[in-house]
Amino acid sequence: MTRDTLESVVDEVKTAEVSDEYGPGNERWEMRPLSELMEPVLGKTPKRSEDEYWGGDIQWASAKDISQSETRHIYDTAENMTEAGKEASNAKILPEGTVVVIARGATMGRVAQLGVPMTFNQTCYALDTNDELLDDYLYYAWQYVFGQVQAVSYGTVFDTITMKSFKDIEIPVPPLEIQKEIANYLTHIDDKIENDLQTMKSLEAVGDELFERLIVERSKDNDSNNRYKAFSEIADFPDGRSFDKEEWSDVGKPIIKISELNSGIDSSSDRYEGEVEEVYDLSPGDVLFAWSASLGVYLWKSNRGVLNQHIYNVLPKDGFSKPFLYFSLRYSMGDFLHRSHGTTTKHINRSDLDEVKSPVGTDEHREQFKNQITPIFEKAVLCGTEVETLDEMRDTLLPKLLSGAVRIPE
Repeated sequence: MTRDTLESVVDEVKTAEVSDEYGPGNERWEMRPLSELMEPVLGKTPKRSEDEYWGGDIQWASAKDISQSETRHIYDTAENMTEAGKEASNAKILPEGTVVVIARGATMGRVAQLGVPMTFNQTCYALDTNDELLDDYLYYAWQYVFGQVQAVSYGTVFDTITMKSFKDIEIPVPPLEIQKEIANYLTHIDDKIENDLQTMKSLEAVGDELFERLIVERSKDNDSNNRYKAFSEIADFPDGRSFDKEEWSDVGKPIIKISELNSGIDSSSDRYEGEVEEVYDLSPGDVLFAWSASLGVYLWKSNRGVLNQHIYNVLPKDGFSKPFLYFSLRYSMGDFLHRSHGTTTKHINRSDLDEVKSPVGTDEHREQFKNQITPIFEKAVLCGTEVETLDEMRDTLLPKLLSGAVRIPE
């Protein structure tokens, strides 16, 4: 399916006269409990005290791996277990494509699909489907009924999905050929998103290598102090705007907080309808530096957003550029993290911008870096902007397709 075909279908869905007959709770297809269509498999964790159980070849997904996955599929995990750990904990390895859901905690209900066979920990369920339900369709159906998932979760401190929850969660179940049709269509969008995200990572890796070779190494060749400058000398770091809760709205531009930096803009993002100063009004290619909680440097790729406090908008001074600052901050993040303060919530003081120095090379070095990095930087931004567009396409199509209100054209 071509991009033009996809966009034409999205336009058709947006403008279609959809009957009120279809929608959540009033779908075209039979609603059935998940417990009739799959078997939940609870994950396992080998004993931490046994070194022989850890560091092997078996990938072991945690709730963190799932919640922080940028894509639909999980291909890598932070930890691996050994065959001995698998046997000792009676962990089950599920095949590629299996849907895994976080069962409890702040990210309860988040799902991903296994990109390769792997196992997972006890805060997650794998949903082992029967012959009446396709894994790919289940992934999208779960998102369609996520409101139900939240409504039937249990717990006082943390919401929890229990075995009983799967009897209460119902999904629309069309015939298998229609499940496949819907899943294939939405998968086409998610596959493009995964490709774009992988391209962005590859481009950033190239940028890191260029910065190391053209700036870092050449700055080391000459110990002159003018080849190293404090970040406060090469950029301004205005903090984001402080928004009162009363200013938050359901319409307008999304307010970009730490959560939006980590997981992107979605329908639940708080919004602001008023005007803001230019320094808070974000554009693709802006460099953002989160100095509290989730410390890090981010390349903003969306066409919309107003910057919240606790995030700096990094503005280059004369002789420097946004691409230079982005890769110099990536290079120096270890120094900033080493200087971070706080026990529960880490933060970086503004004075650290005076203390941490970046290699800057000479004017000639920076010009050479600029010439090589600019097309790479611009392509990474374009890929990110396309990801947002594709996200919106998928989120527009998903409820229409899952309710049966709109059918994919022949």
